[in-house]
Amino acid sequence: MIFFIYNLIVLIFVPVLIIRLFLKSFNDKDYLKNISNRLGFYKEKGFDQVVWFHAVSLGEVISSERLINNITKEHNIVLTVSTPTGFRQANKIFDEKVTVVYAPWDFYVFIKRFINHFKPIALVIFETEIWPSMISLSSSKGLPIILSNARLSKESNDRYMRMNFFMKAIFQKITLVLAQSSKHVDRFIKLGVENNNVKKVGSLKFDVKLSNTLNIERDNNIIIAVSTHPGEEEIICNVFKDLMEYESSLKCILVPRHPERSENVRKIFTENKINSVIKEGIPDTFNANEVTIIKGIGFLNSLYRMASIAFIGGSLSKLYGGHNIIEASVNKCPFIVGPYMKNFEDIVDQYVHHNGCVQLKDATELYDVFLKILNDDELKTNMVNNSLKVFEDNQGSLEKQYNYINKLLN
Repeated sequence: MIFFIYNLIVLIFVPVLIIRLFLKSFNDKDYLKNISNRLGFYKEKGFDQVVWFHAVSLGEVISSERLINNITKEHNIVLTVSTPTGFRQANKIFDEKVTVVYAPWDFYVFIKRFINHFKPIALVIFETEIWPSMISLSSSKGLPIILSNARLSKESNDRYMRMNFFMKAIFQKITLVLAQSSKHVDRFIKLGVENNNVKKVGSLKFDVKLSNTLNIERDNNIIIAVSTHPGEEEIICNVFKDLMEYESSLKCILVPRHPERSENVRKIFTENKINSVIKEGIPDTFNANEVTIIKGIGFLNSLYRMASIAFIGGSLSKLYGGHNIIEASVNKCPFIVGPYMKNFEDIVDQYVHHNGCVQLKDATELYDVFLKILNDDELKTNMVNNSLKVFEDNQGSLEKQYNYINKLLN
């Protein structure tokens, strides 16, 4: 009965979801691309031995790349995503090796259409996407359900616990949880997953594979703010302005999390009478006393290698919960994060504990921390060395997760 009520609520909200896509399409027209996928209709052909892999957005697509590549050695994959940035990046990474489509909304009929069309033999959900209809219907078809690189923030855990009268039955249908840490293991068990079905394996984000062809020199005058969101750019604008007044040789770079927002971001700097320019790639040179806004994705590794200090966005507001800090770590760039890192709580705790990064108590500290690191070469060196040690100590999750998944699939 509860499951019926849940699906009725989802059905009632379908018009709202369509309107929401339409509104988002003003910034990114691809939100309306293949909208029929959201309703469970697909023109792509099915294959034998298909694994359904769900990675909701850009960050999850990037983090799951090597795991997906390993699975494709023996199985076909249909990768479902929820955002245009995730969709574009997945197609760019996997080309024709993986079928990439938008995930159906979590209504019984839409999910059933997807399963009947692609006939998957297993469902792998990356990180935190717990959708009742997706899990229940997959379970009813006898599909093993695997949560890979699984994590649950305290906020999400508390929300699921409040709905435990409904969600416990959903969690009990999960075949295997590959959890990032002991903290996450405990949370999944308390929510209803069988003890023997939860394994601590670490995070795939530490098993990044970086290009050895990036021959980039570091510039001590470059500071960057990456993966920023609305509300953060205004803060960064004021910090950059004060820093450039303090040291006119600084070259400031900002990379919005969503490239389509670049024009809106530039308006913030224009209104504050700060020179700024938008570039759709990394230019040959950056001008001192100017903010360069990078419109695009896939440039962070290069930017981390050339920057003196990085601030990683999504961390100054509870709305976002932080973004991946490991790319900065492995590229030897000292980095700063805000107080809100719920999406990476265990990871950032390790870096803070080992003095591998600076976590702000609040946004007002950002200017002072930038200034402190800029003026202390020994601090920079220590942050980089400590950060690399944390990175190296946490590698090895890829092999563990692939072995567990492959054993279950075979």
